[in-house]
Amino acid sequence: MTESIFTLLLASLLGSLPTAYILGRYVKGIDIRNVGSKNPGAVNAARSLGKGLGLLVLFVDAGKGALALFIGQRLGAAELALYASAVLATLGHNFSPFLGFRGGKGGATVLGISALMLWQITAITVALGAVLYAVTRHPVWSLTGVFLLLNILTIATGQTPGLIVLCLVLSFIVAGTHLSRQRPSLIPAIRAGDWRRLMSSD
Repeated sequence: MTESIFTLLLASLLGSLPTAYILGRYVKGIDIRNVGSKNPGAVNAARSLGKGLGLLVLFVDAGKGALALFIGQRLGAAELALYASAVLATLGHNFSPFLGFRGGKGGATVLGISALMLWQITAITVALGAVLYAVTRHPVWSLTGVFLLLNILTIATGQTPGLIVLCLVLSFIVAGTHLSRQRPSLIPAIRAGDWRRLMSSD
């Protein structure tokens, strides 16, 4: 029980650390929330702070949820606690208390968690995402393809019901966060049938 509680708390804390904001503020003297798309995530960091810092944000954001779960596994935390920790790490990233309950959209954090739990499937989906990005140059479209394939392969390869549900829940959090942040343009884009505009923001 103690191991599970510690894992839940650690996941919440690590997930909430606003990597892009910290690096932008203390390395570049820039508040990532005031530049570019204003999203404190890896894509906006790459555009606004430089590709090097953008990649660092990507790897740290991917690693923070995975690190909490890895520690939980080594401590012998219950499986349900590990799944709940994955959700808490993602929610912490998306709604960080250090940024007034704002944050990124969770894509990198979820892929880090997925890489720990299903590394073969994650490698395939990330490769697809790289191809999609090379063709489209749209990070949101590419990430959408990644998460669609991630869920399809998780189901098709006969993973446990717990992992399937977790994958679906985490994907829903990422998609829901993106759409909620797009609310001002959501209805006009739907009415105009302009799905490219709806999916273009990072």
